[in-house]
Amino acid sequence: MTSTTSPDLTVAERLLAEHGPALTLGDGCTLPDDLVVEIDPGAHLTIGDRVSIRRGSTIQVHRGATVAIGNDVAIGEHTFISAMAGIRIGDGAALSNMVDLHDHNHRPRTAANVPTGQLVPWASGFEAAPIIIEPGAILSNKVTVTAGVRIGANTLVGANAVVSHSIAPDTIATGVPAVARRHFDGAPMQREDSRTLTVGFFGTSIMEHLEAFNAQMTTQADLPEIGSKVTIEGWHQRGWVHRLNLSLRTAFPHVVFDVKNHGEGGATSRDLAGIVEADRATTGTDYDLVFLGCGINDVWRRFQNRMSEAVDLDEYTRHLDTMLKQLSGYSRRIVVVSETPFGPIEDPGTVAEMNAELTRYNEAAAKTAAAHGALFLDVWTPFTSAARQLVPANDGDCAVSLWSDGVHLTELGDTVLLQQAERILAEHHIVEKLLDYPLLERDAALINYGLLFARFRPTGS
Repeated sequence: MTSTTSPDLTVAERLLAEHGPALTLGDGCTLPDDLVVEIDPGAHLTIGDRVSIRRGSTIQVHRGATVAIGNDVAIGEHTFISAMAGIRIGDGAALSNMVDLHDHNHRPRTAANVPTGQLVPWASGFEAAPIIIEPGAILSNKVTVTAGVRIGANTLVGANAVVSHSIAPDTIATGVPAVARRHFDGAPMQREDSRTLTVGFFGTSIMEHLEAFNAQMTTQADLPEIGSKVTIEGWHQRGWVHRLNLSLRTAFPHVVFDVKNHGEGGATSRDLAGIVEADRATTGTDYDLVFLGCGINDVWRRFQNRMSEAVDLDEYTRHLDTMLKQLSGYSRRIVVVSETPFGPIEDPGTVAEMNAELTRYNEAAAKTAAAHGALFLDVWTPFTSAARQLVPANDGDCAVSLWSDGVHLTELGDTVLLQQAERILAEHHIVEKLLDYPLLERDAALINYGLLFARFRPTGS
């Protein structure tokens, strides 16, 4: 007698029958009988080729979210993966036993989030941000990864660690929270797209720092003869902003820094407020980090007797307040930079009066920055200290070693600013924190981070 009973379905066949087009499943996968896969409406799960998942594991893909598991990934026993925005696990990555990946959490039960006081766990809603695990990364047993974290290629995370901030590629990280213990020369591989941080600078010529250039003057093998003439081909922005960009690129080689220098020579706070407004209106750029500084021209114009261009302290404070309000709406971190003092631009008595006035503007800037939750970088104190203590040059004139003309800076003066900018970034771990994806309300996260996962979903889904 021929049996009419259908043979038992494999795990892969059962999952495909259950989830249909919401599941993309590769070839040669090893899946346990007790694997739990939950895919809500509008969500998608992609599992690549030759993926191994051990017993007791669960994959939850909530409404609209995406989980993408690459090729040759190994996932250990009792691992829990839960996504409300999106989770990507790169090719060749490994998750040991009891690893937990949650790209979301409950929002705090504030009066705004729970206006009725409803006592159910989900009443406050959820916030979410992607988790990205790059190719070749290894997470040891009982590692927890929280929302918004990116773990770099080849990185090894030690057992029981809690990864609450992003980790660079080719790193060994341990602890609670996980921190880098050492870096190594990682195996070559095709890397994920680099994370990009957009950094804006709004200020005066101290930030703009134009220099004339001719390509021949920078080609060491083809320098012009001494006494010869060259044609200026254009202007470069240099100074401390340019050098900070180079410093960041070498300190974080796995990150792309998109630096936009909006410094403008001669700009007062009145001018700069217009520059900030125009930038937003014409480019719509969202910034991860902004440096904002002005005031020196506001003061200088009065001492130059250019009264129509001078900006008094009250107007200066209003402009700074307006700029910080506007920038706060589309910038994740803002640093207000104090102005450097005037050097020997006039007779000593006049310079002292100018600096006393400029000090009042810096004090107002510090208070306004604090009111908006921005950091304040005091470069005045280290600048005056350096000017006072530097060994005099051969001509006995110490002051001009920091200023080229009493306002604009020499390379030495620029270095003082560079060191202070690097210090505040390191002291507050600003770049490291900016490498985390910001937590957003659940639906906003799906919209804002959708492009990170679009290629792992069927067209039109």
